[in-house]
Amino acid sequence: MDNLIEMRHVQFAYGQRRIYDNLNVSIPRGKVSVIMGPSGCGKSTLLNFIGGRVKPDVGEIIVDGIDVAKLNRQRLYKLRKSMGMMFQNSALLTDLSVFENVAFPIREHTELDEKLIRHLVLFKLQMVGLRGARDLKPAELSGGMARRVALARAIALDPMLVMYDEPFTGLDPISKGVIVKLIREIGDALGMTSLVVTHDVEEGLSIADQVFLLGDGEVVGQGTRAEMHASEFPYVKQFINGAPDGPVAYHYPAPDYRADLMNGEDS
Repeated sequence: MDNLIEMRHVQFAYGQRRIYDNLNVSIPRGKVSVIMGPSGCGKSTLLNFIGGRVKPDVGEIIVDGIDVAKLNRQRLYKLRKSMGMMFQNSALLTDLSVFENVAFPIREHTELDEKLIRHLVLFKLQMVGLRGARDLKPAELSGGMARRVALARAIALDPMLVMYDEPFTGLDPISKGVIVKLIREIGDALGMTSLVVTHDVEEGLSIADQVFLLGDGEVVGQGTRAEMHASEFPYVKQFINGAPDGPVAYHYPAPDYRADLMNGEDS
């Protein structure tokens, strides 16, 4: 299988807090890959690696055959033009209309005339069902609409890769269903690689061609939706089923409870 992204033997820490010990991930080209895991396991850090915002302490981040960590600023910016990003908070420019938000990256990175830009923007907005909202400001949009505008902006330049950082968080069931549908259908229609970071199991599994479950500084489970559901690995079973206790313990490490009570003071 042709992989767009290869993360090889990655180690990384924020200060004394170890995030990855030996991370190896291969993201297939033209598919929807979903990265899942508990809060704080480093899911969003992977997106920062790919975009070159953060470099690993050890290991390689290869995107379309290019080692991102070795790029100078000019070459990194060029690579970023082939990537789209949909942020959790949408990150729309509040003083610009919906139309101008989607047009912004096209104007910034191309020399197309305004007539063609208008056609492109209306086409992208039509894809997410918001062509009629083009004159609204971000403050006039619902949370789900703002995410759809952010998606239209992310695909404005027809990138080879679109990254989604927690795209379902805070959405009502209808809006969540719309975003799920758009990620799957737009990715397929445009032949893009989609990388979705989420802790929402149901939504993530529903659109994934490949799932990667992170934990303990590495990939602890991967496979298709069916393979993840069938897994007997305790960590995978706990996460997929939402069990409160297991390899990820309910109790924070502490002395024996009875001994602690009898001691009469904090240890």
